[in-house]
Amino acid sequence: MNLCVTISEINWSLTKDVISIIGTLGALIIGGLGLFTWSRQLKGTSEYELAKKAILGTYGVQQALQSVRNPMLYLSKEEVEAGRRLEEEQRIYEERLNHLYKKWAELQTIRLETKVIWSNEAHDIFNGLQERIGEIRGAIWLHFWLKGAYAGPGANVDNNRQRVIENDKIVYFSSENDDFSRQIAESVNSIENFFSPKVRRK
Repeated sequence: MNLCVTISEINWSLTKDVISIIGTLGALIIGGLGLFTWSRQLKGTSEYELAKKAILGTYGVQQALQSVRNPMLYLSKEEVEAGRRLEEEQRIYEERLNHLYKKWAELQTIRLETKVIWSNEAHDIFNGLQERIGEIRGAIWLHFWLKGAYAGPGANVDNNRQRVIENDKIVYFSSENDDFSRQIAESVNSIENFFSPKVRRK
């Protein structure tokens, strides 16, 4: 009789241990699945936020680019009357370019983050926009060079009318359909097309 009780107790003890182990394993599996799901959601949210920041930052640079090209110049009356019209014009363009560089620097940080997530393809998609910035910077420099801003005394500047007209097409915004505006839009569209699906996936 005592032997039977002992065996029953042992069987019950083993059964409890097995049930306990199964319960623990089940909890670990459920916990692991939950952690995996949470990790995927977190990754998806991070990628969504980064893609959204990339698009918004691109719009900021686009706006700053077009602001540089604004043909309206609010010159200081005092500077103009003092014979420093050209210097005042340079100051205005320098402020506009500095604003553009600030927006581009902000986007550059985002650009590096996108490279970490989506490799070189994401990083290189911004190249077109970077080229537009280089072009406007060069055109502004040429704009003032053609006006003799950097020429020394007695220097001749080749400022023939056709050369000025061609450069002005970059310097001055005339419409959303002017050549340089279309080039900017194409660069922006490339970035939008790359990141928009990543935003819609959320």
